[in-house]
Amino acid sequence: MSAPDPRHVTAVSLATMVAAIAPVHLFGALAPDIQAEFGFGDAQQGYAVAAYFAVSALLSSWGGALSDRLGPTPALRFGTTMAGVGTVGMLFAGSYAWVVVALCVAGVGNAVNQPSNNTFISGGVPPHRRGFALGIKQAAIPTSTGLAGLALPTIAVSLGWQAAYVGAAALAGAAIIAMPQVAAPVKPPETRVRYRPSPRVWRVAIGAAFGAAAVSNIGAFLVRSLEEAGFDRTTAGLVQVAGSIALITSRVGWGALMDHRDYDRFRFATALLVVGAFAYPMIGSGQTVLAVCGALLAYGFGWSWPGIVHLGTVEQNPATTGAASGVVQAGMFVGAMTGPAVFGVLADTRGFGWAWLMVASLSAGAAALMSTASAKTGVT
Repeated sequence: MSAPDPRHVTAVSLATMVAAIAPVHLFGALAPDIQAEFGFGDAQQGYAVAAYFAVSALLSSWGGALSDRLGPTPALRFGTTMAGVGTVGMLFAGSYAWVVVALCVAGVGNAVNQPSNNTFISGGVPPHRRGFALGIKQAAIPTSTGLAGLALPTIAVSLGWQAAYVGAAALAGAAIIAMPQVAAPVKPPETRVRYRPSPRVWRVAIGAAFGAAAVSNIGAFLVRSLEEAGFDRTTAGLVQVAGSIALITSRVGWGALMDHRDYDRFRFATALLVVGAFAYPMIGSGQTVLAVCGALLAYGFGWSWPGIVHLGTVEQNPATTGAASGVVQAGMFVGAMTGPAVFGVLADTRGFGWAWLMVASLSAGAAALMSTASAKTGVT
């Protein structure tokens, strides 16, 4: 079997990631219409997003081990199929409970796709291009939020919110068809050894949990926050698109920079998290100019660290890429699960200003934790 084209591998990785995360990002961007149809509020929206990430968190470690055991392509094909099933489920939703079930099914696909894609890229992309490839892979999340934001003033207004989910389901199907066969980066016998995360992997996972608890609220609540600041739905969606473009650019750019510079991955991520800590209160200020500036800073810096963290994890764990990535990704999912749930309650009871201050504190905590995972600390 000939080696697949790294560009093909990277493109499919991006598509499978978008397919896995699009259901929940569309849910956040289209929240006004979906809430109105099924009669639920911001707290219930947060609970639904939390349910998606709860499933992702519970199954992420298993998904990473599955990739090491079966190989990246079969695992990724399975995960993308589950994401597609959940997306189709949203099309037939008749109640809030059905929406939660559909998001949970999509969450299974997300749990498998996130760590499996690290193994997929490790097996199909040369080492000197992995930072760039992982940056593109992580650009899937802002691509998803950007498409979700674009769907609000275009597709949803004219055709209804369900039409956006038709496009997401089609993407999942196309990714499955186009997926190349990629060999696992390690020999099968090594994958049967029980994986025990190192203390450094645990520190990365905990820091990632705090960071994800902060950034998950951007996709889930930015549109609602901008509406509270006085923006109409169309303008709020366009701000989300602009932020997503900034995040795509930064994630790919940081990944390419890592390929050409020997920067400590985790210290670099720490700096990005610190910028985010200053940006989030600006979003909740209620001032239109500050809110836009805060959103762009949050997207371009505060949310651009995960690809760098994944690169550091892949580099430090070459023989157990899937399993180690699964542990780190589980931390991210735990944060993504709890962040929106707490945010929704605070937004309902105290207002968006207090909710975004909570997010800022989470980002600062993540920065402190991630700095202790630096390879230059001398602690393994």
